[in-house]
Amino acid sequence: GMNVTVPYKKKVISFLDELTFDAETTQSVNTIYLKDNKIIGHNTDINGFENAIKSTNYKIMGKKIFILGAGGVVSSIIFALHKMKVSSITLTNRTKAKAEFLKTFFDKKIDNNNIEIVDWGKIPEFDMVINATSVGLKKDDQIDLDFSKISSNKFFYDVIYNPRETKFLKEAKEHGNKTENGKKMFIFQAAEAFKIWHGIEVKMNDKLDNILKND
Repeated sequence: GMNVTVPYKKKVISFLDELTFDAETTQSVNTIYLKDNKIIGHNTDINGFENAIKSTNYKIMGKKIFILGAGGVVSSIIFALHKMKVSSITLTNRTKAKAEFLKTFFDKKIDNNNIEIVDWGKIPEFDMVINATSVGLKKDDQIDLDFSKISSNKFFYDVIYNPRETKFLKEAKEHGNKTENGKKMFIFQAAEAFKIWHGIEVKMNDKLDNILKND
């Protein structure tokens, strides 16, 4: 085949005919398919995150959410959180401008957008904290935020699923908090893409659950 070099930063979106609502809202595409001779872009991460949280039976509605990071997947998580009717979202990122960009982006997209930004190092009041940074991928990676003073019974969520338990989650668990890694989100978003491409609904069953637990 021909080698086509796509210029750096040229978003895939510019090559598509249409975007689904989820892809349009987040301006993020991870699944592309053909429908009526049109190339459609979709984002399965929103649904993936939503289903992952539902499967933990955590009552997220009305909760205060704290997000670490402002990278690629964060816009999907923010949109999913809005859909699940959380009461507030606080963002922090080492490069503050990236967090501010996300806030401005959602201010245009969502009425009464309730995103606040805090400086890196500050820990606001929260019910659930989400690590959406890549810190944790290496065995000894440490997020330089001190959660030890936080009371237990919070929900610590890490988008990373390999290693299965990052230091972030391990320490959270030791302090008596609920923890969850990103494995289910990964599976659920893949299942949605599979359904789009093949028209086959992937049923989540005990067998799959065991694979998730033992992996």
